[in-house]
Amino acid sequence: MALSAPYTCATAGGLSVVYALLQTRVGLYRLDTGCLFGTKQTDGKADDEKLTALSRAGGNFQEYVPTALLLMLLMETATPVSSKTLAAYGGALAAARVALAVAHSNTYNRNLPNLLPLRIGGFLTTIGLIAGAGVYVGLKGFKALQ
Repeated sequence: MALSAPYTCATAGGLSVVYALLQTRVGLYRLDTGCLFGTKQTDGKADDEKLTALSRAGGNFQEYVPTALLLMLLMETATPVSSKTLAAYGGALAAARVALAVAHSNTYNRNLPNLLPLRIGGFLTTIGLIAGAGVYVGLKGFKALQ
């Protein structure tokens, strides 16, 4: 049986693995530190910077990826967008989300170079993809209603 949305399936599958890895890092860190709820250090006095960074990397991922994938699915199944455009959208989305996840996950690490460009690039790319796809899908929908 042929898939009706292979580009979306491939992108969603890959991004799901990335999300699972991000959340696994949070879970393992929680087990290692004994901080099973919240982000306070075990002494309860201050936030654990690493746990906060790891949690935000997964949280930020889950805030944006579902909308981007839904728009990709709509473009693939309900509009005449080309396969090259879908592949570019999926690739750009994956690259942007991985870049942002790396930057968020390592915010606490002072031994790494400045990761702000990854955060900015990942965020702007993601927002651009979502806004562009949203406008495209919306316009196609309004045109079909006429």
